[in-house]
Amino acid sequence: MKTNIETMISYSIQIRKYYAQVLNEKLKDMKLSPNEINILILLSNNPSLTTSTELNMFLGVSKGLISRSIDDLVKKKFIRLENDISDRRIQHIYLTAYSKDTIHLLKQEIQKINEDVLIDIPIKDIQKMEETMMKIRNHFQKKIEEVSL
Repeated sequence: MKTNIETMISYSIQIRKYYAQVLNEKLKDMKLSPNEINILILLSNNPSLTTSTELNMFLGVSKGLISRSIDDLVKKKFIRLENDISDRRIQHIYLTAYSKDTIHLLKQEIQKINEDVLIDIPIKDIQKMEETMMKIRNHFQKKIEEVSL
C-alpha cells in the first residue's frame, strides 16, 4: 500500500460521504442535501473557514455545488453572507443562530455514527492517528508560512 497525502484526503472524503449519507437518511425531514450537511458541520467545527474557496478545498466538490449549497443554506436561514471589507469579490460565510439546533442534532447523530463505526478500534489507535494528522498539518502549516515570507 502506497500512503501519501492524496490517499489520506481520499479516505477523509469517503468517510465524510458516509456521514452525509447516513445523516441524510436519518434526518430526511430536515430537507438538507449531503453537501449542505457537510458545509454546516465544517463551518461549525472550523469557524476560521469562511469562504467558498476554503469550503471547496476541504470538501473536494465542485465550485458550482458549493455555490448552489450556499445559496440554499442562505434561503433556509442557516448561514449569512458578508462582503469582505478589502475585497468585494469575496463573501464570508457565517452560521446563524437559527442553525444552532440543527447543528446540535447533526452532531448528536454523528456521535452515534462514531460510536457504531469505531466500536472495534481502540481509543489509543484513534488518538495516535489524530496526533499523526496534527503533525502532518503542522508541517504543512510551517511550509505555508515559509512560502508566505
